[in-house]
Amino acid sequence: MKIKLHPLFVLLALYFVLTDRALMFGGYVLAILAHEVAHSRAAEWRGYTLGAVTLMPYGGVIAGGDNYDARDGVIIALAAPVFNALCAISVVALWWLVPSSYGYTRDVCAANISLCVVNLLPVYPLDGYRAVVSIVKNKTRAVKAMKACGVTVGVLLVATGVISVWYEFNPTIPLFGFFLIYEALFGSGGEREMTSSATNKFCKNYRAGVDKRCVLLYKDAPLTRLLTKVNRDSMTTFTVVDEAGRVLYELDEADVGVMLEECELSSTVDEAYNKTFC
Repeated sequence: MKIKLHPLFVLLALYFVLTDRALMFGGYVLAILAHEVAHSRAAEWRGYTLGAVTLMPYGGVIAGGDNYDARDGVIIALAAPVFNALCAISVVALWWLVPSSYGYTRDVCAANISLCVVNLLPVYPLDGYRAVVSIVKNKTRAVKAMKACGVTVGVLLVATGVISVWYEFNPTIPLFGFFLIYEALFGSGGEREMTSSATNKFCKNYRAGVDKRCVLLYKDAPLTRLLTKVNRDSMTTFTVVDEAGRVLYELDEADVGVMLEECELSSTVDEAYNKTFC
């Protein structure tokens, strides 16, 4: 996995070195890398590929996007904070075995705990947000609520950063706050992907094995019903029937994908079929 450094991250590192807090900064960098590696490995396990990690002044960003189905979205989102928690527990266990290591690993433990707790918050665009929005039905309302939380938390962090000037100033706190505020007010990519028609379901998880199945569906069923029957763990063929159960035609997932692109989701299966193929 490639690791990139943002110029502001380099400046931040220089600041901590000059203020004799290099050990603390190093602990947080290790925790951030552990966090992003956990996302990457979880995504790989579920059949996705993520890109390079960019170290930013407020944390880490991994390239890849959010095109996951609900179950995979939760797994990939929560893998990183859970791994941070395990890292913190491992460090504490190390203190019992080697007490002299406490002074060198205290910051690593604190950083992992911080990343775990903060990222579990249901705040846009943190991991807690991604887990929640993967499973709720009304995604639009959930995104709006968690963006409002992002602004609120961001303002609190900026205020905390200002107050810390009189104690031990940590620029990462207000920077992270500004990041949350900016993303909540102007970020739209994640929301757009999460509230799409979930065409990611058509990307199969062949590594885990894919079943073949057939679903019978009434011709006047809403087009969205086809979408609910598609998942990454199976290849589905749809047999469309009339009121008497007589077979009218069959659709494979490629046909369904074309219909979703050409027609409104409020259309019936039969309306979409006639508009697309007749």
